[in-house]
Amino acid sequence: MKSTLANLWHPICGVQIRDMGEKRYIFKFFHSMDMERVLKGLPWTFNNHLLILSKLRRGEDPLKIPLVYVPFWVQIHDVPIGLFSESLARLLGNFIGVFLEYDGSDLRNRNYMRVRVQIDVRKPLKRKK
Repeated sequence: MKSTLANLWHPICGVQIRDMGEKRYIFKFFHSMDMERVLKGLPWTFNNHLLILSKLRRGEDPLKIPLVYVPFWVQIHDVPIGLFSESLARLLGNFIGVFLEYDGSDLRNRNYMRVRVQIDVRKPLKRKK
């Protein structure tokens, strides 16, 4: 896993990966830019398993952090293009999970809304309202 993720992420200043047990790992990035890029690129998978990452704060016990929330880009179909807006994206995003961001770029080349939402992986996915 260590070499695969290091090759996938290509950290400029390197990354150190330490096994904490209980299926938890600490990824220590040697430059904040590398860490931010990896976190912005979420979600990540390894061997078809979702990697749930959280930024560790000073003094936090990594074994006590609840790893249950993951940001996903979701596509929302069957909405008339004339209704696409950040306010509608926020409303629908909060129905699915917790709204994070609306991608209002390149709307001419797609017929769906693209919304980033924080999802609790313990709950089933919501498909239609």
